[in-house]
Amino acid sequence: MGWYSARLSSSKALYIGPVRALAWGLALSPIFPSLSLLSPLFLPQLRKLPKAAWAVLALYGLSLLLPALFVGKEALMLAALRLLYVLGLVGAGVALAPVGLGPLGYGLFVLYLEAFLASYLAFGDRVSSERLLHPYHSPVGLGLMGTLGILLALHVRYPWPFRVLLGLLGGVVLLLSGSRGGFLALLVGGAAGVLFQRRGWLALGAAGLFLLLAGSLEAPVAQRFFQAHLSGREGLWLRAYEVFQAHPWTGVGPYLLGDELKGVLFGDCFLFPFLERRGVACPEALKPLGGLWTFAHNHLLQALGESGLLGAMGLLLLVGAFLAGAWGSGLLFSLLLAFLAMGMVDNPFSVPSPFRGEVFFLAGGMALLRGFRPPLALGLAGASALLLSLPFLYLATRTAPPPPTLLYAAIPQGKGAGVIRLQGEGYRAQVWLCREGCRRLGWEWDASKPILFPFPENLPPGRYQVRIVLFGQHRLAQKPRYVLPFGVER
Repeated sequence: MGWYSARLSSSKALYIGPVRALAWGLALSPIFPSLSLLSPLFLPQLRKLPKAAWAVLALYGLSLLLPALFVGKEALMLAALRLLYVLGLVGAGVALAPVGLGPLGYGLFVLYLEAFLASYLAFGDRVSSERLLHPYHSPVGLGLMGTLGILLALHVRYPWPFRVLLGLLGGVVLLLSGSRGGFLALLVGGAAGVLFQRRGWLALGAAGLFLLLAGSLEAPVAQRFFQAHLSGREGLWLRAYEVFQAHPWTGVGPYLLGDELKGVLFGDCFLFPFLERRGVACPEALKPLGGLWTFAHNHLLQALGESGLLGAMGLLLLVGAFLAGAWGSGLLFSLLLAFLAMGMVDNPFSVPSPFRGEVFFLAGGMALLRGFRPPLALGLAGASALLLSLPFLYLATRTAPPPPTLLYAAIPQGKGAGVIRLQGEGYRAQVWLCREGCRRLGWEWDASKPILFPFPENLPPGRYQVRIVLFGQHRLAQKPRYVLPFGVER
């Protein structure tokens, strides 16, 4: 049997010739993400789009190339490569329109099995209490892929046993990933489907059942869905906003914003959690390139930091056109809005990626082929800007907490760890070790609870300074408000 198309009612017909090859390509891409590098071959397919879509794509291209022209040759080359890749993905979406997104579900099914196997290899019997891993996906990315599987299972006419299995496995992947952004995508994408199909109510019902299940489990990964902290994203948002303030018209160039964000949450270079867990550290040769996969964790801030105001407007116009083209299609509109919702707290449609963001532009190409009304596209572009700004509107309404107090700090000799206790609510804490330079110790903690942080044991003799950096609420994000230093002798 061939794959079932989400757009064609006569889905029992076998796909033949090039169309069947496209279906196989879409099914295999989640397992072999490098297949998406063939997308520029589909640039000729853009000729099938209406003229209004050409105009939108041209404006998007100008919004990338013009700012980069004033930044430098490197930025211009990277902007041209991004444009070529994105246009190729849109063209591939046009070519895939007769097939629909149905084949993607089969690839996602295999991807889920890979994630379960990789997590078991990494954690063994503790797998149920840890976040799901995959060789080339982060837990956050897996959460989005789980949501995509649920939405496909609800909207695509697969054989019913596979349809049930895909939806259930997608829900398990989302649950074990602990991705609150993935759940937000399911909630908003499901609500979007209600506008056009009654299946949208099934997605909302699935989201409700998901929360009930997560609340009934005692595993730490399930409790993440009821936690309101932002896991340090505030620091990234603030730094990206500062970069935009310094370069409001041009940004720093596509793929170059990460160089300005390195060290805020992670080190200069990090690999996928599965590889780090297996002891595979970032090679020295890759460390200068570590900024290429460091993001602002908000698509609007990413665009502002990379290409300034013009780049942000171009991206929003493209997103608005995608949504306007998908208007009336329960599946396409749900998927696109799911990506956009997660874009408030992550960068799900940054490309290239392990065939995650690529799905957004494939769906966008299918949507543009349907045609759209420019006024609707402009209205949805404005709504997208508002949606992506919601985290900052929320943060701006919060009041500053009272000053904190350091109660005690201790680093027992030979233990490889230290402990800090602070008094004060509403702060997030980071711990840094400084001598000639500074490096971060551990991750980030709720400052109202005891902080147990790793401390290196192989330090050269000398005097060091430990700095406790406390982040509090400040306008658009959390801002480093206090630094509490103390000296240690090695």
